Amino acid sequence: MIKTLGYGCVCGLLLVAVPSFAEQPPPVPVADQCQRLVPDLELGDQVKVREALQSLSSEDFSAYEGQRIRRILYDTIDVFDERDPDENNWLYRFVNRLHINTKPGVIEAQLLFTEGDEIHLPLIQETERILRTRGYLTNAFIVPAAVCDDGVDLLVVTQDAWSLEPRVSFSRKADDSESGFGLNDDNILGSGNSVTIMYEEMADRNSISYSFSNPHFMNKPIAVRVSYAETSDGNNTLLNVAHPFYSLNTPWAASFLAQDIYEIKPIRSRGEKINEFRHRIMVQEGYFGSAFHVTETATHRWYMGMSKEEDRFFEIEETTMGIPENRKTVYPWIAYEFIENRYGVFKNLNQIQRTEDLSLGLTGDFRFGYGGRSLDGADEVVRYKGQIRQTYVQEADHVLQMGFYIDAYQRLESGKKSYYLTGADVAYNYFIDPNNRWYAHLRLDTGDGLAQYQELTAGDTSGMRGYPTDFQRGDKRFLFSLERRYFSDWHIFNLMRVGGVAFMDVGRAWGVPGQENNPLLANIGLGIRLSSSKVRVGNVIHINIAAPVTQRDGISKSQLLISAQQSF
Repeated sequence: MIKTLGYGCVCGLLLVAVPSFAEQPPPVPVADQCQRLVPDLELGDQVKVREALQSLSSEDFSAYEGQRIRRILYDTIDVFDERDPDENNWLYRFVNRLHINTKPGVIEAQLLFTEGDEIHLPLIQETERILRTRGYLTNAFIVPAAVCDDGVDLLVVTQDAWSLEPRVSFSRKADDSESGFGLNDDNILGSGNSVTIMYEEMADRNSISYSFSNPHFMNKPIAVRVSYAETSDGNNTLLNVAHPFYSLNTPWAASFLAQDIYEIKPIRSRGEKINEFRHRIMVQEGYFGSAFHVTETATHRWYMGMSKEEDRFFEIEETTMGIPENRKTVYPWIAYEFIENRYGVFKNLNQIQRTEDLSLGLTGDFRFGYGGRSLDGADEVVRYKGQIRQTYVQEADHVLQMGFYIDAYQRLESGKKSYYLTGADVAYNYFIDPNNRWYAHLRLDTGDGLAQYQELTAGDTSGMRGYPTDFQRGDKRFLFSLERRYFSDWHIFNLMRVGGVAFMDVGRAWGVPGQENNPLLANIGLGIRLSSSKVRVGNVIHINIAAPVTQRDGISKSQLLISAQQSF
């Protein structure tokens, strides 16, 4: 039986329920004194064993903890599983032939264990979490395949996502429209490399962009991200090469980032554009990190780095209210990170009918830096930022998440403008049954000394779905949403998962000149959620219709919003 709903569950890949592992025939001895734990598995073969693996969970490794890993086998399932009658047709078989599956070597290089190691359950669980973050896989899990006199054979099961896709986009907000088209491949020739080429037309400029990324470049624990865009008003570049903390036990990390981005910043209020300017963002940053204390329950890390942050602003034809003050800061910094090593596996939390990994317990990080003119900075500045999050799970039916953040830029010279942003949020999920949820989210933010582009807003893209983008502005904000969510079992042509939502939003932004007395906003609405099970897994398409309940003068009676998000 497929286990769902909550901490410690494992959500299988098949749509059809199968007998539990406990109901399978007892393991059959094989010639080399091994006992098969997966029916019909011929050791050394790449076989489809999905049905037999549905019932297995991490607890199935408890009996083998400390035993030697004799062999690691790999089963890469095609985009469409031809053993499933609903996917065994000429079109889906043709698509499978066009797609090149992820190479076993790409998967092997990301494992936290090798043949000859002892079985250690936390490493197996963490490997599963790492593989499930890869956009070119729809799911991944690891099971014991056979027990032999000289060790245990493990089977790593992954299913590929279709990676080559055209990209077409169109959006309209207020009086602006944007459109674009391009081509993206998240897994070129099964290598894990991602390449995107995109052309976009916006109200103020056109651009053609190219990007490359791989979180495990050349099958090494090196993350690479490169992008370049030619625009009508400048060139945008980004280069990031890092040896990240690939796992909780990785002893060190290092990174270099260089970014130079031009963007047009429209400033809106009450459905109208009130200002606009060009913003150039330049960042260079390098750091080294060390995991100085790692236990079974927690990971502690220190970082040391150097950053250069520069913001430049330029007037354009549409500038009507001036531009923010330029900023340039160069500063060394130190940071501390804490991770409580507890995780849960869920289904139908933020994704539709998909295995999800959730960090449980306490996590947090804080960075502190100081910079002055001696380092080519424009001012004497103290720079600090951090965040902390706590997740509670109660009886697998209640998930409560709380978080706090701060981001501050403190100039030490009199007459120089400083700023800070701080806020907190609380999210609550109540699991009625495997397909139905209540979800509530409260967010509170406050700031001081914010430039116009940093101001807090309330509108469709920031939590008030019945109102235009940035309908209210301020240096204080609260937003509350209540949702009744439904995760259906409907799987359209075995391609698209479907969900639905009814929602209510209440909120307000206030505190800047001219908007001190902004009234309370409220709206209600309905939405559809669509999530591909084969292409770009993890993205959820939101289609919402929302109607304002208060402050309705001068705006539409309803808003139709279509967007792609990372969660339900």
